[in-house]
Amino acid sequence: MPKRVYDRAYASVRFSADKLDPLTVTLALRLPPDHTHRDGETRLRRVRSGQVKQYAPYRGGMWSMSSEKWVQSPRLAVHIEWLLRELEPKTDAVRSLLADGIEADFFCFSSGSTATPPSLPRAIRDRAAALGIEIVIDYYGPSEAEQPTV
Repeated sequence: MPKRVYDRAYASVRFSADKLDPLTVTLALRLPPDHTHRDGETRLRRVRSGQVKQYAPYRGGMWSMSSEKWVQSPRLAVHIEWLLRELEPKTDAVRSLLADGIEADFFCFSSGSTATPPSLPRAIRDRAAALGIEIVIDYYGPSEAEQPTV
């Protein structure tokens, strides 16, 4: 059986709701977001040419904090562990936000040279569940041309 190889990973915790004011989450958690937007806010992106393009406005509000700049590991579990350490001391605030109808998830990116997405230790899944936060993994394996034929 070939060894699983993952080359990149990061994770974000996202809080969202139709009319969410992201400042509500910042004040509740006392943590700095990496991205925020409100419902209807203009969406602008600088493209490689340097030109600024405008896209459809955001639908719903969101607050997110990512491990990408703070954790240097291709192992997804390490990234979620970092986010859990940031959030667990604020469990009451997280539960209060969720009780107010705000949704939350851990949105995870992972890529590697195997078709099998990374698995997470039960302890990490249990800790996320205790906070009331679902884990969603977006995994990118090798292209079909790179996969061995059997």
